[in-house]
Amino acid sequence: MPESTPMKPDTARTGPPLVVDLDGTLIHSDLLWEAIVLFLKQHLLQIWRLPLWLLSGKTGFKDKLAAAVVFDPAHLPYDRPLVALIEAERAKGRLVILATGSERRFAELVAGHLKLFDAVLATEDGHNLTSHNKAARLAEIYGEGGYDYIGNSRADVAVWQRSRHAYSVTATQFQLGAGRATEQMGSARRGWGGALLKAMRPRQWLKNMLVFVPMLAGHAIGLDTALASLVAFIAFSLCASSAYLLNDALDAHDDRIHPTKRKRPIAAGTLPIPIALLASPLLAMAALLMCALYDPLLLLAVLVYFISTLCYSVYLKRLLMVDIVTLAILYSLRILGGSAATHIEPSFWLLAFSFFIFLSLALLKRHSELFNLHKQGKEKSSGRGYTTADKTPIGVMGINSAFMSLLIFMLYFNSPNVLQLYPHPAWLMGIVPLMAFWLGRLWTLSFRGLVNEDPVLYVSKDPASLVIVALCGALAVAASI
Repeated sequence: MPESTPMKPDTARTGPPLVVDLDGTLIHSDLLWEAIVLFLKQHLLQIWRLPLWLLSGKTGFKDKLAAAVVFDPAHLPYDRPLVALIEAERAKGRLVILATGSERRFAELVAGHLKLFDAVLATEDGHNLTSHNKAARLAEIYGEGGYDYIGNSRADVAVWQRSRHAYSVTATQFQLGAGRATEQMGSARRGWGGALLKAMRPRQWLKNMLVFVPMLAGHAIGLDTALASLVAFIAFSLCASSAYLLNDALDAHDDRIHPTKRKRPIAAGTLPIPIALLASPLLAMAALLMCALYDPLLLLAVLVYFISTLCYSVYLKRLLMVDIVTLAILYSLRILGGSAATHIEPSFWLLAFSFFIFLSLALLKRHSELFNLHKQGKEKSSGRGYTTADKTPIGVMGINSAFMSLLIFMLYFNSPNVLQLYPHPAWLMGIVPLMAFWLGRLWTLSFRGLVNEDPVLYVSKDPASLVIVALCGALAVAASI
């Protein structure tokens, strides 16, 4: 374990020590915020403790938070080029120090994992080791200009000013006075605007096109219904993005051990957690305000959807089968949202068909995840209530749900709705073999491991699926004219 009080180096032989900041420098994140979201995930019902802990000051808050959560330092988003540089410097015999405002227990976990540091200086005993406090401590140990320092923010200016060489991981330089400025080192950190947009997952807004289904299914296509459906689409998209940001913040630790989810902006550290946690409620409030101004019934539908997504993100997604049924309900709620906006009452057939088809797609999503997990040689999904042994029953239920939706669609031909809406309903029979082919093909590909973990996005890029959707749409139009 690294020492808490570093010894003085032989500067004549190895040069001044290299002092490295932790939050935002060694890692693409901040351990304080990492601990906060971990606390929310592990102890949600004790959230009331956080404001009380703040009354003891920032140092006391860090201490209490560090005692309440446990994290794996192996799964932090490290700056790999910077880690390689530190390894090279240490190989030359240079003294390397980790100096951070994070609580000592956290800092020592990181140092113990990397095994690169000769000593750790951190926040402890009521002393917050940031900015001027850190600068004074380093100058006391190594003297003025007796160390090189790698930091990342304006709070490090005081430390850089008392260092020999000043390095920053940011793409922009910090001016230090007397003609001095920071030099870039490690992987350059840039703005978070693009990362925020990516984390909002605009591609997933495709699912919110379901709000247009009541207008199309009810043959009520017009300017008023199109505008109402568009308002619903925007509201559901904002709410969905709000939920994605919260979900990704809470799931960052689990996502980092996933082969593809680790590239998500929050997990990768390109989007700061506080920005995500601020943007999430702002997006939700914007959606709810727009609905309140437009239509109280739409407000109710979107509010139910938003509360359901929050429950899913915080807790329900960890429960066996509950998560899958919730996903199917969330899809159906989009259709109900379109009905609320346009005041077109959805038929029993539409709601029954939508639930079972989306239940099948939700099961397909889990089946694909478990298939990939099995292929990686793992047994249990992280943050979910499944093991790879569940792959077969999930698949069986998914196939049954798919063809249950097809049966409902066939029974729909005998309903009074068909004769009222379709002058030539016989054309609709052509949809049955197309859907049987499409659903059978999707599930066969899933058992081969060829469907990615989001079947809706897979369908949006799959040429065969797009052709099937176009043909089904053409048959529905032919039955309508």
